[in-house]
Amino acid sequence: MRSLELEASLGNPGNWIHLCVDMQRVFAEPTPWHVPWMARISPEIVELAGRFPARTIFTRFVTPFSPEVMPGMWKPYYEKWRDMTRERMPHELFGVVPELAVFVPPEGYSTR
Repeated sequence: MRSLELEASLGNPGNWIHLCVDMQRVFAEPTPWHVPWMARISPEIVELAGRFPARTIFTRFVTPFSPEVMPGMWKPYYEKWRDMTRERMPHELFGVVPELAVFVPPEGYSTR
């Protein structure tokens, strides 16, 4: 399907976005939080982002530096998952997977 046909099939072509949530290396690669189905759905997400990069917004999940900085019940949660904190996990694993990273605008890439 051509881009204009796809856009028209999605309804009002001027009123939609592609919200690409947490397509990150930390979930795609062999970590304790690996999501096996990411490999299966990635081609479709890459195709959609490639057809409509200006309509694609990327989110990233970033863990705290350590459990000690977290309030309430988040502290014991991250004590259990300490290896997934930024204190121990390589920073680059929180980045968007390489096949989608090419669509992330540098000015829109934030760790906040």
